[in-house]
Amino acid sequence: MNNRFVNKLMYLLLLPLSFIYKVVVWLRNKFYDSGLLMSYRFRIPVISIGNITVGGTGKTPHTEYLIDILNKDYKLAVLSRGYKRQSKGFQYVDVNDPATKTGDEPLQIKRKYPDVVVAVDIDRVQGIKRLQTDYPSLDLILLDDAFQHRSVTPSLNVVLIDCNRPVRKDSMLPAGRLRDCLSSLHRADIIVITKCPANMSQEEKQKHADSLKKYNKPVYFSHFEYGKAYSLSDSGKLSFDSSKLLAVSGIANPAVFFGQLETQYPKADIETIVFPDHHVFSSEDIRRILGKADSHTIVTTEKDSVRLIAYFRKSKEQIPENIFCIPIEVKIDNSRSFNTNITDHVQKNKENSSFYQN
Repeated sequence: MNNRFVNKLMYLLLLPLSFIYKVVVWLRNKFYDSGLLMSYRFRIPVISIGNITVGGTGKTPHTEYLIDILNKDYKLAVLSRGYKRQSKGFQYVDVNDPATKTGDEPLQIKRKYPDVVVAVDIDRVQGIKRLQTDYPSLDLILLDDAFQHRSVTPSLNVVLIDCNRPVRKDSMLPAGRLRDCLSSLHRADIIVITKCPANMSQEEKQKHADSLKKYNKPVYFSHFEYGKAYSLSDSGKLSFDSSKLLAVSGIANPAVFFGQLETQYPKADIETIVFPDHHVFSSEDIRRILGKADSHTIVTTEKDSVRLIAYFRKSKEQIPENIFCIPIEVKIDNSRSFNTNITDHVQKNKENSSFYQN
């Protein structure tokens, strides 16, 4: 019995559960749309960066992109759920916090932007109220991964779709990866097709745009650009022997990262170790990774680096010099239009907020 047949059989067996899940999600959305369930709208601009699928679409790098274009002119805060953190309730994120307290993605943002207020709270309404109480001069709040959290009605919904996993061909959980109905895309204000090849053709872009035409939303395309690797140790090393690499990844879709390494280091002999998304590294994991340290340079993602650093700090072990992180940066096609849409929205809603508060 081959894997393709088994996967198809599992898909068919899971379809009834997907139907039930879809009905529940559809009813929940209808309750919010009709007002039977309450959704809170805030006066200051609240921008949600989310998706309708499970797995990585690049929410954190796109949140960082928004910070880059807004932070100079506006006082902003970032609010996240803090997925898989071990703490409870509202927490401010400090650069020296362990990832287990805050979640890896909020900690990654805080370390990149130490002057930006970053907080975590599973209750987005209470989290926003707390931020406004503690920082009354805030101009806007960015909500990381909040499209399904209907208790808050953002002033702007930015929805991300992985170019490699078109939603039109997907199914609802658990048979597929959709965690929300396709009809929810009507609530989006901007759609971004992410993880595109840098040289994606206009014809391919048009296919993606046409598949989303019924939702009548502006569609943009983004890709990742990888920066220069740096050592996680205090040595500050920026160069390494790339002949043998051990790629360590605990992200939702590591294929893009592995593919980039093959492109960036075409002559390298690359081995991979894959962990689940948001994986908390154990001492056994570290021994497994460092077992290759004498013969390989270890390379990892930014998100994984946060959890690796947390492990070494907790264990009070020194980080080996040959563990390197490769940072990523989001590039958006037609960025002038995208940036203007974002900044115009913030300015307009900020002015309205000031008007209502006077």
